[in-house]
Amino acid sequence: MLRTILIAAAALGIAISGAVWWLFLADSKAPEAAPGVFSIEDWRSRLPEDASTLPTEIRVLEIGRDKAPGFAARAGGFGTDWNTTYNSIQIVWPDRTLVVDGAIDAATAEGMVQSQADWSFDAAAYETLLAAMLKADQVVITHEHLDHVMAVARHPDPVALAPRLTLNAPQIATLPIFAIGALDPAIAELAPRLDGTVQSIAPGVVIIPAAGHTPGSQLVFIRTQDGRETLLIGDVAWSLDAVETLTTRPVLTQYMIFDPNEDRTSVKAQLRALHDLMAANPDLAVIPAHDGDHIRALMEEGRLIKGFRE
Repeated sequence: MLRTILIAAAALGIAISGAVWWLFLADSKAPEAAPGVFSIEDWRSRLPEDASTLPTEIRVLEIGRDKAPGFAARAGGFGTDWNTTYNSIQIVWPDRTLVVDGAIDAATAEGMVQSQADWSFDAAAYETLLAAMLKADQVVITHEHLDHVMAVARHPDPVALAPRLTLNAPQIATLPIFAIGALDPAIAELAPRLDGTVQSIAPGVVIIPAAGHTPGSQLVFIRTQDGRETLLIGDVAWSLDAVETLTTRPVLTQYMIFDPNEDRTSVKAQLRALHDLMAANPDLAVIPAHDGDHIRALMEEGRLIKGFRE
């Protein structure tokens, strides 16, 4: 009898260990190589030769922040914190602006709280974002998840916003899933203005399709007049150390949060490609949308400027 109990206990322990390994560690490492995923030479070839036409600044407006365990953002990141930021980016020229991502609104932020002690939402910043989107020449999104689109999906003046939205077909098709409520017809019936290929949308700004995290995910490559290059990677990774360690989110995070699930194979290939891109281009600033610590460090360095231009 005792022998049977011990065997059963051992089997249960093995099963639990296997489940923990699968949920927290398995299927998370990037491949050894990812040829042809990204080409910075192609992006650079689409930049204008006249540097005076390039943007002068990249600004970041934080709408909210939170904190979660590090292993939620990177498999194996036990004992670390992930200081999460919800923000929008403003690319600035002397005579125009372009806004990247619609961040999060109060109701959505409240529904996503991970740490009551560290969570915050800046209502004034959100109002600044709504106004800035109507002044921008273009508004793009890195992908269609709700913490990147609320100022689009719930903008109080969708008719005025719609002509500025530069979206791809998968984003438009998927946006209703994450809008939480009916989209205004001006946005729901919008025609795609991005064709799903690498393309320049403004002097110094190149859009790179990167389906995987969502069907409409894309990167934004920027060169400013000072020659610096920046790559906004949206949610390909939630923290820069995921790129550096070639490790994506755990399976548990995917099953708990993503509906529909992301394409992990594509995301892991993109992690490898980004890792190699950083190694070959050490001056390139690669920015995951939610890495609060990294974004604050870039502001301290002057690579990003805090707050939107009025």
